[in-house]
Amino acid sequence: MKKKKYLLFILLSCFCVLLVIFLQSYSHKQIINKIYSHRGASGEEIEHSFQAYYLALLYGSRNIEQDLVTSKDGTLYVSHDDSAKRLTGVDRLYSEMTDDEINHLETNNHQHILRLQDVFDRYKKTTHYVIELKENDKQVDLFEKIIKQNNMEKQVTVQARTLTSLEKIKRTFPNMKTLVLAKDELEAKNACRMDYVDIVSLHSKFMSKDIIQMIHDANKQANFWTLNSMDDINKAIDLGADSYFTNYTAKAIELEKDARSFFH
Repeated sequence: MKKKKYLLFILLSCFCVLLVIFLQSYSHKQIINKIYSHRGASGEEIEHSFQAYYLALLYGSRNIEQDLVTSKDGTLYVSHDDSAKRLTGVDRLYSEMTDDEINHLETNNHQHILRLQDVFDRYKKTTHYVIELKENDKQVDLFEKIIKQNNMEKQVTVQARTLTSLEKIKRTFPNMKTLVLAKDELEAKNACRMDYVDIVSLHSKFMSKDIIQMIHDANKQANFWTLNSMDDINKAIDLGADSYFTNYTAKAIELEKDARSFFH
């Protein structure tokens, strides 16, 4: 009898341990799916550099963001700004420079301006890419071409300001997540009616229980940008935002973990 009780105790203990491991793993997956590393770990390293992406991934990020500009030669480069001035000191538009000219640019810590292909070559399918078409409709064909060449449909969430861009991309890549960057509540409400939109994203100033509920009622995910302070990140957690952009990946992960802690 004692032996049976002992075996039962061992089995229950093993079950409890496995359950805790499963719950921790599930919780961690939920956390990293929520956090979009805005231009990489851009609060700590030069944005859109391999250093910024490496640090974000080192912290545990699963989603790294790329903003796309187009060179004079029709190549997709990664930059938030249309001009190279802020990062490199060269006061020229990327659209007016050849690939060779862009490839010779350097940031103040000797980082190069990356092509989207460089990023795909480095990380392949080990992470998820959240890619913004800064030029919207004008970049759709180039974007679709590079996605097909690299077979990245399921590895990318695509962002755009215009609904027409997302509609075209959804037709080509039905399995790709689409995120619309809405400028206000009216645009968000309009996007909620579009079946080709998966995620509705707004500036953090619009983050509220009512906005999130409106988006959820349309069976879409609510996303916000750019949450860097503890207050903003904790607010997103408390309100039930599905995801958000942040420059501080490590901070966001720790705050998310703390919110899920048994001792919170």
